Amino acid sequence: MRLIFERLNYNTFIAVFFLSAFSGIYTNAQLIISVKNEFREAIPGSKITVEGNGSHSQQTTDRNGQATIYEKKGSYMISIENSLFRKKDFKIQISGEQETLDVTLMKSAYELEEVIIEGTKLTASQKIRESLYTPEVIDFTEFKTTSKTVVEALNLASGLRIQQQGGMGSDLNIILNGIDGKDVRVFLDEIPVYLLGRGFELQNLTANMIDRVEIYKGLIPVQFGSDALGGVINIVTRQSEKDFLGLGYTYGSWNSHEATLSTSRHPFKNKKFYAGFDAVYRHSDNDYWMDDVDVVVDDLYNMKKGRARRFNDQYDFALAKVQVGFKDLSWADNLKFISSFTRTYKEWQHGITALRPWGEPFSKEYTGGAAFNWKKSSAQKNRWQIDVTAGYNFEQTYFEDISSRVYFWDGSYVEGQNKGESGLYSEGRTPKINQNVLYARENAFFRIGDHYKINVNLLTTKMELTGEDKAGTATYKEDPFKTPQTLFNNFFGTSLESKFLQGRLISNTSFKHYYNKVRGVNFKINNEFDKINSSSSSDIGFGQVFKWMITPKVSILPGYEYTVRQPDSKEIFGDYITISPNPNLKSAKSHNVNFKVLYTSAGGTIFTGIGGFYRNSKDRILLTSFSNALAAYTNLLKTSTIGGEWFMEYKLNNKVGFNLNATYLDTRLRGVDDSGVFNDQYIGARIPNTPYLFGNAQVSYTLDPGNKRNYYFRFLYTGSYVHDYFLTWAINGIKSSKTTIPSQFVNDISASVHSKNEKWSFAVDCKNLTNAKVYDNFSVQKPGRSVYAKITYLLN
Repeated sequence: MRLIFERLNYNTFIAVFFLSAFSGIYTNAQLIISVKNEFREAIPGSKITVEGNGSHSQQTTDRNGQATIYEKKGSYMISIENSLFRKKDFKIQISGEQETLDVTLMKSAYELEEVIIEGTKLTASQKIRESLYTPEVIDFTEFKTTSKTVVEALNLASGLRIQQQGGMGSDLNIILNGIDGKDVRVFLDEIPVYLLGRGFELQNLTANMIDRVEIYKGLIPVQFGSDALGGVINIVTRQSEKDFLGLGYTYGSWNSHEATLSTSRHPFKNKKFYAGFDAVYRHSDNDYWMDDVDVVVDDLYNMKKGRARRFNDQYDFALAKVQVGFKDLSWADNLKFISSFTRTYKEWQHGITALRPWGEPFSKEYTGGAAFNWKKSSAQKNRWQIDVTAGYNFEQTYFEDISSRVYFWDGSYVEGQNKGESGLYSEGRTPKINQNVLYARENAFFRIGDHYKINVNLLTTKMELTGEDKAGTATYKEDPFKTPQTLFNNFFGTSLESKFLQGRLISNTSFKHYYNKVRGVNFKINNEFDKINSSSSSDIGFGQVFKWMITPKVSILPGYEYTVRQPDSKEIFGDYITISPNPNLKSAKSHNVNFKVLYTSAGGTIFTGIGGFYRNSKDRILLTSFSNALAAYTNLLKTSTIGGEWFMEYKLNNKVGFNLNATYLDTRLRGVDDSGVFNDQYIGARIPNTPYLFGNAQVSYTLDPGNKRNYYFRFLYTGSYVHDYFLTWAINGIKSSKTTIPSQFVNDISASVHSKNEKWSFAVDCKNLTNAKVYDNFSVQKPGRSVYAKITYLLN
């Protein structure tokens, strides 16, 4: 079909050419204008305006960048315009019967990043991906109609692994280019998730809520206004300019349910007022099979390794989010108010490791919050913009562990002597913790001329934690939770973006300042606790990033940043369940170096890149397991990571697409701390519980049965490989089956049918098709083969 249209356009051009030549053969001269860029490549679609001698005409260059003008001999003003390039005006004298003119247009230095979208019709995801910091962008369009979780979708990115503690709703650990844990910050619409409450963490979100996810590795723009040692994951929620009502429901293995509702409405004709609502409900029994656990074989409770179902691991989650706002006002481009509420019920099958099951502990969490956002920009496009967000969030956590029973993996139990299955406290635990959060974020940018842009960001947060533990009063002389604990953070960042070589070389120089003040308490199990003590820290960071577009197809991106990451509330205060507090944590610091080469083929058929990275980190904040049930965040003195990654996206046509990537990283301990937790024998060893070689593959295929059918089919395959890695510290590289998490290769497939008007879809997914044994965080086994079905409906 495309070939036919091209042939018709060619024939039309030939006909017009000869008719025009015949009509003006005795009176008009012929001027052939060839328009190219600085690389001598043709620029199609350029508008050429000719004025003079009483004439005013316009032409558009063809795919060879050429246009032919027929005018009388004389003097003319010629204007050549293209949205990707600088406008060019000049005067010309036509004297001959036939003349040729070569014109070179230069890239626009002022609107380079913005006009790329308009000129090449890139999506928002492609625009972000080609910006200065070149984050990896995962478009959730394909995942909205499948049962893939947000965590599973993100695990397909290069350089990123998200380890999960078990099934739906379990805790996770993020590893990004050798930096892990809270050193990788997660944002929701550029607001840190830790300010919004646990209900908005990755394991609780659904694909239907998300437009895309941006993954920044090592080098972080100041616009995020927060500390991050090695990367940022920014979740961009779905925003719609149209009215719609979307419904989705998923059912699958382990009695898993997921129901979603999303709606957006513009009730008035001028479309200035809008309102939206999102609701999510998720449930799973998580009663999948566990292998190689201790099971009872006789009445004397003798044990042997066997297979058993999980039995105290139910998970319930509900979320409601309301958004109302105004746009296109004289004093605000956008003014919106957001309110949200989440509820989480979770049963606890075990502690940090799965060595011994628990049969009765559970937790409940509630979060509620409100925020407003005001945004205003200059009347002249993109000269300046101010973006202000302020909000309040409340989070309440209750955990109960008061049973005196000792459970086994078959669900049987015996009566124990002390209360509390975790074994940490003689009378069990019932902590009820309240956390109040206030935050304000101001972000602004200003352009100075056509070549410079200044960005300024300020983020201030204050958290206060109070609570009670009625069961714990039998252990402690007094309830330490009743003593208020606080955490104050302040971030200031500014950057200067400069453009050189007609916009082909972009530079960003940044400066950041971090301040925090902690007022916290250390908890002990010997009936005592430390008095409230205060500490503060003040640190600076800085960075330099370049993007050099050697050709329109090839870019080189070197960058360096000295970055600081301050401990957050969960690391300082713990989670009051399996993570012990540590208010004496120090800020982590890291020298991050990135080097990347990107290539995009003509038409965007192939997008590929290869990169290397180096991280030299001090005082890393890592989760360290001290027992079967308890862990705490501690500072490691020094670690280093060197690694590389490669990725390729290939769109064969509108039907077939391939995504491939591979990552290797080597993270090792380079120095020990003064506390004696680690000794010199571990220096040079790999950091445990961290995969170092992994890769992913994704293949999509769309089958259209023809115009007579109002539906089409889509097939999606994803494969993920993780090489074996150490669970515990390995001295001199010695490993055994007991200390190693084995290699694993997980295959998922999805088949779906969609209406061509995109109103409905039905999908069937099979996860872990080969039923591979999959282990992740601290060697906790994850679910085996599972099947899900999902139906979605969209009403405009």
